[in-house]
Amino acid sequence: MNLTRLREKILNKSHSAMLIFSDINISYLSTFTGHAATILLTSKGNYLLTDYRYFEQAKTQASHFNVICRDRANQSLASLIEDLLFQDDCQSLSFESEHISVMQWQQIHQQISQLTKLSQIEAVSGAVEALRFIKSTSEISSIEQAAKIADTALAAMLNSVKAGVTERELAIELDYQMAKLGSEEVSFATILLFGERSALPHGIPSDKQLKLGDIILIDFGAVVNGYRSDMTRTFVFGQASAEQKHIYQLVQSAQQAAIDAVYEGVLGSHLYQQSANILLNSEYKKYAGEGLGHGVGLVLHEQPFIGPDCHTTIEKGCVITIEPGIYIPGWGGIRIEDDVVLTDEGLKILTKSPKGLIEL
Repeated sequence: MNLTRLREKILNKSHSAMLIFSDINISYLSTFTGHAATILLTSKGNYLLTDYRYFEQAKTQASHFNVICRDRANQSLASLIEDLLFQDDCQSLSFESEHISVMQWQQIHQQISQLTKLSQIEAVSGAVEALRFIKSTSEISSIEQAAKIADTALAAMLNSVKAGVTERELAIELDYQMAKLGSEEVSFATILLFGERSALPHGIPSDKQLKLGDIILIDFGAVVNGYRSDMTRTFVFGQASAEQKHIYQLVQSAQQAAIDAVYEGVLGSHLYQQSANILLNSEYKKYAGEGLGHGVGLVLHEQPFIGPDCHTTIEKGCVITIEPGIYIPGWGGIRIEDDVVLTDEGLKILTKSPKGLIEL
C-alpha cells in the first residue's frame, strides 16, 4: 500500500509527522479525487482535512484516513493542524515545500510555532513522487488502457484528414474520439501541427490548413483512473520527400536504439546516449531535441527525466516515454514517442499505433 510505504520511509521515528499538500499525491495516498484537502500523517494517525464540499466524498474514498471536516468560518487550516499536532504529541514535522505557497506556509508556520514540543520542522521535496516512480500492476493497467484508447482514437481521427482541414479541427476531432472511447480528459493539451509548424515541439494547434507534402505531427494522450498515456506519431500528407523519409528513418532508428537498450538497472543517461549516438552523428545534429523522455503516470511528466545528466536507474514497473525528435525551423519536425514499461517478462510497449512512415 502506498500509504504504508510512505510511513515506513518518512515517519520512521515516534512523535513525527508529515504534511501533504499536492492534490496528486493526496489522491495517490488516499484515493480521494477531490480538491481542497490536506493530509497530515502522524505517528498516531492518518488525517485527511477538507471542508463540507468534499467531506462525504472523502469519507467514501479515503477509507484508511480519519476524515475531518473543517469549519472554514470558525477554524483556519493552520489552527486545525496545530490542534492535531498537539493532540498526537508531535515533536518533528516535515512538509511538501514545493506544493504550498510561501504565504500559506507562513500562516501555518506562525500557528504551529507556538507548540513548544515541536522542535524540528523540515521542508522535503519529492518524497511521494519517489514512491510514484515504480507503478503497481493496477497502475500499469490503467496507463495501458489509456494508451489503447489513444491508439483507437488516432485511427478514427485519421479518417478526417483531408486537404484544407485545420490543425485545430483535427485536434478537436482527436479529443472527441478519446472522450467517446472513455477517456476521463485529455492527458495534456493535444499537440497537432502541420508543415513547418511541426518544428515547434510543444506548439498549439492553429487555423493553419493542411496541404499536400505537409508533415503532420500529433502528440497526445488519454486518461484512465487518473493515469495518463503519451504518444507521438508523425505522418506526411501525400507523397513524402526524400528528405522527409531520411529524417524519419533517423528518428525511428534513434528511438529503436534506446528501446533496445532498456534493461533493469540501466541509467537514464545511457538510454539517452544510445539515441544521441545516431542523431548527434547525423547532418541534423544541431536540430536534435535535447532530452529523450520522462516518466508518466498520474502526472504527464514524472521522474525520471531522461537526458545526458539522468543518473536514475530504470527499474521494473517504471513507465517511461522514449521520444527522440528532430526540429528544423522553417522546415518542420519529426518525433516518434512511445510509452514503455519493464516487466518480469521484459520490456513492454504500451502504445501500439504503427510507427513506419505513413503517407496519408
